[in-house]
Amino acid sequence: MFKFLKFNLLPLLLFLVSPSNLGAQELNNNTIKVGVYDNSPKVFVNEQGVPAGIFVDLVEVIAEKENLKIEYVLGEWDELLNKLKNEEIDVLPDVAFSDLRDSSYTFNDISVLGSWLEVFTTKKTKITSVLDLEGKKIGVLKGSIQENYLKKKLPKDFNITYRLLTFPDYKGTLNALKKGDIDVLVAGRFFYFSDEFEKGILPTGIVFRPSELYFVFSKNADPLLVQLFDKNLSKLKNDSSSSYYSSLEYWLNKDFDDPFPRYIIWILVGVGIILLLITIFAFTLRYTVKIKTKELSSKNTELTAAKNRAEKSERLKTIFLQNMSHEIRTPMNAIIGFLEILKDPKISKEVQSKYINIVHSSANRLLSTLNSILQISKINSNEIEIHYSHINIDEIIDFEIDLFMAQAEEQGVSISKNTQVESGKAVVLTDKNMFNSILTNLLSNAIKFTQNGEIEIGNYIEKDKLVMYVKDSGVGIPEDRLGAIFERFVQADLDITRPHEGSGLGLSIVKAYVKILDGEIWVESTVASGSTFFFSIPYKPKPVPTKMQPVKAKREQLPDKKLTILIAEDDNTSFMLLNHILKSENNTIIRAENGRIAVDIMRGNPNISIILMDIKMPELNGIEATMEIRKFNSDIPIIAQTAYTLSGDKEKAIAAGCDEYITKPINRNLLIKLVKGFTDTVHSKI
Repeated sequence: MFKFLKFNLLPLLLFLVSPSNLGAQELNNNTIKVGVYDNSPKVFVNEQGVPAGIFVDLVEVIAEKENLKIEYVLGEWDELLNKLKNEEIDVLPDVAFSDLRDSSYTFNDISVLGSWLEVFTTKKTKITSVLDLEGKKIGVLKGSIQENYLKKKLPKDFNITYRLLTFPDYKGTLNALKKGDIDVLVAGRFFYFSDEFEKGILPTGIVFRPSELYFVFSKNADPLLVQLFDKNLSKLKNDSSSSYYSSLEYWLNKDFDDPFPRYIIWILVGVGIILLLITIFAFTLRYTVKIKTKELSSKNTELTAAKNRAEKSERLKTIFLQNMSHEIRTPMNAIIGFLEILKDPKISKEVQSKYINIVHSSANRLLSTLNSILQISKINSNEIEIHYSHINIDEIIDFEIDLFMAQAEEQGVSISKNTQVESGKAVVLTDKNMFNSILTNLLSNAIKFTQNGEIEIGNYIEKDKLVMYVKDSGVGIPEDRLGAIFERFVQADLDITRPHEGSGLGLSIVKAYVKILDGEIWVESTVASGSTFFFSIPYKPKPVPTKMQPVKAKREQLPDKKLTILIAEDDNTSFMLLNHILKSENNTIIRAENGRIAVDIMRGNPNISIILMDIKMPELNGIEATMEIRKFNSDIPIIAQTAYTLSGDKEKAIAAGCDEYITKPINRNLLIKLVKGFTDTVHSKI
């Protein structure tokens, strides 16, 4: 509550009660010393040796308004922090808040910008998650928030180790990245807009530690000076036409030209002189002014459009972050809360079953959110690989209907299919994972927005295209939102109080996958009547002689024969789950906590029946351990089990010598079925 009052209510009270004539005449000294270091585009020294950037623009606006004189002091970041502590300068721009800094300096109350830390790299180093920072050399600005965060916080949160190298400025850090002295660079999000950012540097999309940026003053600074800054910042940020927003548009648009080039000033001065000397050119001058006015009007229109785009982007970013927080915290709250309740031995079996179903449903919801984030991250890094195979679209449609039937029935929704593609022509060549993901997202979306209605999934052939569709009788989409729903982090309803869950990534993933498969996607919708989503892909059929009859799922049982099972798994929780699934009177379970131990155990125990091999382990990972085992035993069945779900991971495991691949969370029936299949084969050979 204190933090809320400090950063929200206090600035408003300051603005309301401050006297209107508060200014330089009430300060002890009307000359302020402002620190300037190299952190373009927020604050830096340009090629002409003049301080520039967003914070410099604001300082100069405030100084002009309050009749202050500015004396700029140039230096490196940590040098200027020391000068501020020793009261050799009065103000240091662009400082992120931390408890340690708050004890050493005085922060103004109104933040200037919002920021976060982001990981940047080159094509030489592939980084798709925070865990990929393991063992890397990371460059940061000396004395910065990111240095402190990467030293103390990140290694503990993610249990990773890396080497941290500090540099006095971003230019030195960037040179080290280009030369290969470091693998990645961690900087604030505004590094992307700086002059240092250049072609070949890749933003990874991995972000952490959101923060607000402030002006910071010495600990004994004149309180009137701090209030003066807050008063002006409050006015500037609450006026959409102020120089605050003009500065943001100028510095954060890389391709944006100077709205008023210098040569125009000289032309106008020349025309003015000619007007005074030769009145005969008055008509020419009026014509010239008219042309220039049109140009300036056009520029003003562009500025307004750019401002609107920036405000829309900021609003969508805020809604998305709120959404993701809700989508992660809500199921986690249910999981943790109901698991705590289930510890009570007095709860009846009926209530236990109900609560376990809630935990299971919440876990699936959380997993769906995380999968969406992983898929969009893979799309962002342009690392999606297509793996073509022949798939039976009839079987996939039946699978999807079975998958969502229980959820649909809970909402009073019926699901039917209308497939016009004959069964003999239903086997097509495409990427199975992408095709499944497209249908899963569309069907999940239809159920989410349909209450007590019906959903139809179908297909037909149109020329050389296979057209699939999912039709619902739900709430529909307003006409003015039809073009936006496929954008990332966007839903038809932008209100934070909307009644449905979701990250806003599903349709964006669908659109990306359809494009990768060389297809098209479109939607037809009427508010309150429902929506129909269509997508088409190239139709490449393969006739199949017969169609396998669907088999109802049954709970698999462990085989009666005696088995010795080696589980290579470093995570205790995952091992406990696998041990529980596979444990029986006949089975002997052996655990290896890393890949090296798994290889050694296998050398000394030739009677092991099957190996469950985790991919990510210390000492020796699962891929490396499998390759070592295959050097002296080519017959032992090895099933890879991993939390990685990215396209191409299965192929890597199979290529290393694994016989099968299963992803976490582990499906009990599938695991037992695989164990039975491989051990039956092994025993039949004996």
